[in-house]
Amino acid sequence: MKAFLEGLGVLEMRRIVCQPVPARWVAFHGRADLQWQPFPFNAAALQYIPQQPGFYCFFVGPPPAALPQVGYPMYLGKTERTLRTRFAEYLREQDNDAGRVHVRKFLNVFENELTFMCTHFAGTPQEVKATETALLNAMMPAYSDSGYSAEIRAPRGAWQ
Repeated sequence: MKAFLEGLGVLEMRRIVCQPVPARWVAFHGRADLQWQPFPFNAAALQYIPQQPGFYCFFVGPPPAALPQVGYPMYLGKTERTLRTRFAEYLREQDNDAGRVHVRKFLNVFENELTFMCTHFAGTPQEVKATETALLNAMMPAYSDSGYSAEIRAPRGAWQ
């Protein structure tokens, strides 16, 4: 893993492409009743992660109470398995050289700065997909590269 991180340039390592669009946040509000729960991304938090399916989002930001609450969405996903199972998979992927490069990158570059936000969600496959697309469009996470609506995909790709 150290060789992987050393292969990244200093500026590349900490670069976050952030395209906040508050109008999209407002458009999403009220679309789904999601109760997000924050957890630090570390092995000690695993036992507290819900054992339900749902959505999750990695955020990077200062620790609570250090500075005003602010966070940048890094990656958003869904799981039909349990959120705990998915969390454990990310813990393993963090140290796995065979893992997805873009995921390993943010997991390691922002180690000790990541918050795993998750929420239970159960619905039909169509409801899950529609909600995931709406979440992606609203938050535009820096390391999520698929699942956006066509309206967002083209202009977003121009900035990546």
